[in-house]
Amino acid sequence: MPSRESQTDRQRINVAGPTALGDAIAWTRRYAADQALAEHDQARLCIIVEELVTNLCEHGVCEGDREIGIELARDGSCLGLAIEDNGRPFDPRTAPHSADIPTRGGGAGLNLVRSWAEIVEYESGNGRNRLELRLRLSDG
Repeated sequence: MPSRESQTDRQRINVAGPTALGDAIAWTRRYAADQALAEHDQARLCIIVEELVTNLCEHGVCEGDREIGIELARDGSCLGLAIEDNGRPFDPRTAPHSADIPTRGGGAGLNLVRSWAEIVEYESGNGRNRLELRLRLSDG
């Protein structure tokens, strides 16, 4: 069962196990609706969260005692997204673009994230990773 902390426009959820992806997407949809984000922004936000959590789950973060923390915070015309996990370090700023790895066919989701959001920061230490993104919201 996910745990949730909330404030007015900043909310956090922790997800784990086989329901992590579904829990993360459902929570993100509720947050976007509560913030009255434009449909276009809601869709982009949900796709970004889906891509990032899917990548974490594909690399074992959703197994065993591993956990993913997701935080969303609205700041005027921008939305901050932070994802924390206790998996292997992975800095998306240095990952190859999908055009660089055509035989594998991967990377398209990460390229989408990079095109829709600014990667603000990535940190890894003490067995934890934290990725911070900023998504510019449309006017309406």
